[in-house]
Amino acid sequence: MLALGDSITYGYGATSPDLSYPERLRRHLARNARVSLHVQAKPGWTSRQLNKSLPEVPQCIYDEAEIVTLMIGGNDLLRGAPVLLTGKPERIAQVCERSQSEIEEIVERANRPYNTFVIATLYNPFPNFELAERITQTYNDMIRKVAAHHRLHVFDASRAFRGHEADYVEHYKSGQFRDIRLYKNPIHPTDAGHHALYQGFFRTLQRAKASRQKRKGIRQRNRA
Repeated sequence: MLALGDSITYGYGATSPDLSYPERLRRHLARNARVSLHVQAKPGWTSRQLNKSLPEVPQCIYDEAEIVTLMIGGNDLLRGAPVLLTGKPERIAQVCERSQSEIEEIVERANRPYNTFVIATLYNPFPNFELAERITQTYNDMIRKVAAHHRLHVFDASRAFRGHEADYVEHYKSGQFRDIRLYKNPIHPTDAGHHALYQGFFRTLQRAKASRQKRKGIRQRNRA
């Protein structure tokens, strides 16, 4: 299993490494088979920085990973805040387009015909800030576009977190952008948030497995 991302995938917000969503997912999957985990993620990484790091990953990990997860983009939006906060649709689109080109390259490097690749949308830690909602929705529309083009499976983290931000987001306050601080920002998942991410990724993998089995059954009936 290969987990790609930034500080969230790295495990920020979890009170111990065992409670991060990639490790929770690995343990669950390991109930039925041996599962090794490689996490390619660091705090602060944008999609560009993640993309630039991928040549460091041994080729055998890409070739042997039966499951790949990707959750990236929060830092793209934070670093683009001066432009995004103008609220101009064309500016928001430009930030999303730059991220899209990086994410496309990430997918092309890590995807294989035989693996199950799940890409997550971003949750919005500022649900009561209308512009943040609009920006996050535009970014997530881009993620869904990439997923459709490459036939990836989508875990809608934005939907999983909606209405649960006070429990799922560390240091959550009012859900407004004014809550941003130099320290203890309301951005990373709590233990409960990591649990929700793990459950969402796992359920998406289960749906992907069921879909493959259904298609296999149809092919077998057609050949009979």
